[in-house]
Amino acid sequence: MAQPAAPLVSAVDKSAVRTRRALRALLLGLFAGLLSSTVVVTALPRVVADLDGGQAAFTWVVAATMVASTLSLPLWGKLADRADRKTLVQISLGLFALGSAWCALAGDVGQLIAGRAVQGLGAGGVNALAQVIVAALVPPRERGRYNGRITLVMTAGTVAGPPLGGVLADTPGVGWRACFHLGVLLAAGAALTLHRTLRLPDSGRTSRGPRPDLWGAALLTAMVGALLLAVTWAGNGVPWVSWPVTGTACAVPVLAALFVRRQSRAVDPLMPPRLLRDRTVALSALAGFAVGPALFAAPALLAQYFQVARAQSPAVSGLLTLPMIAGLLSGSVVSGRLISARGRWKLPLAAGGLLLVLGFSVMGTAGARTPLLLVGAALFAGGSGVGVVSQNLVPIAQNAAPPDDLGAVTSFVILSRSLGGVLGLAALGSLLTARVDALTAAHAPAGTGLDGGLPDLRALGPPAVDGVRAVYGQAFGDVFTAAVPFALLALAAVLLLREAPLRSTLDEH
Repeated sequence: MAQPAAPLVSAVDKSAVRTRRALRALLLGLFAGLLSSTVVVTALPRVVADLDGGQAAFTWVVAATMVASTLSLPLWGKLADRADRKTLVQISLGLFALGSAWCALAGDVGQLIAGRAVQGLGAGGVNALAQVIVAALVPPRERGRYNGRITLVMTAGTVAGPPLGGVLADTPGVGWRACFHLGVLLAAGAALTLHRTLRLPDSGRTSRGPRPDLWGAALLTAMVGALLLAVTWAGNGVPWVSWPVTGTACAVPVLAALFVRRQSRAVDPLMPPRLLRDRTVALSALAGFAVGPALFAAPALLAQYFQVARAQSPAVSGLLTLPMIAGLLSGSVVSGRLISARGRWKLPLAAGGLLLVLGFSVMGTAGARTPLLLVGAALFAGGSGVGVVSQNLVPIAQNAAPPDDLGAVTSFVILSRSLGGVLGLAALGSLLTARVDALTAAHAPAGTGLDGGLPDLRALGPPAVDGVRAVYGQAFGDVFTAAVPFALLALAAVLLLREAPLRSTLDEH
């Protein structure tokens, strides 16, 4: 009687092995996207100088990938509900490889920015489809564990990129173009592994029925793009009360109204209005938007804080951000295991929201001479809160979604988180510029080099360095204080969520 069970066990083991291999390939694709997004940061001065770019190119080379990735998320999520997901993730990896090759061959800054945008389209697909495919392979109760691994890979790509880019750019005979060649190789490796290992229950589906809502995608892109342009222009020397900023800002609500109208009338809407009627999905998206600035904007701001306000080298600055990275990793992994073991998530997410508020509040008191031990403790607390909240919102929303809306719900929550990060970075960066200008006019002595650009402390004398550090220290404290309401909003959204035990199988609902 016991012998017939052996083939069944063997089949289950083989399925588990294939699942692990497929997930490893997905993680490789995510790593490729993040590494290629961050690897250029350290090499950026060399890149722009080689391509005869100006100061504005610094912002757009970094922003192009992030904006394209964010804006493409809803479309990828909708396609994931209608087309073969294995094919889609391979297409997204192909787009990412194409964008990387484009960047590697770029002859001017315009070509580089265009290539970075294509990279972003591919990265957005990999990001959204990875979450959808994990949901198709793993029961909701187990997803916290795999989302912890996703966080680990995201952190590894974020941390490894800048030092690797600096090494490649400074190595004779290699240069910054190797940063993008690396992206091509990683994406190709991920696509080949997925082709051999990924087996999905719905891998044979075809895209029958209405076509995706391309008009909705265009309106959403225009709306988000106008909002980003208004915030970016206002933070880079263009007055808030001016035709470019005011006109673009006024276009945002008009485009938003047109987008909502389109979604209510479309046969197959990009973001079905019924998603917002689901309390769990709506609050998960709101919490994701509120935690986005901490996940995406804080690391960029911290690099400037340590290098200018604390007068540290880029290498030392990277080391000083490790407490936040350690907190993000530990918070994500520990909460994922607890949620997988108990199937309950409300208490861990509430604790994460409190840690996020605590971390931002303490950083709001930081200045040029705050003890680094206190700064490190605040970063660890804030990072832990980000890790707990951000990576568990997607499985919570997926748990409440019907199977046919899985892709739309996944992309909706990820889009909200990414959009919060993009807008948070633009808004907090604009606030930083405004505070530095105001404090410079009121307190900083002459000769500090605060003329609208990032000051070079190595070229200044001791009195000027002290003045610059004092101005930036106070300005960064004001910026982190202004970020506290985002953390409070995330905590409020989490507390308003109604806890429902995560399902233990793929077919329950």
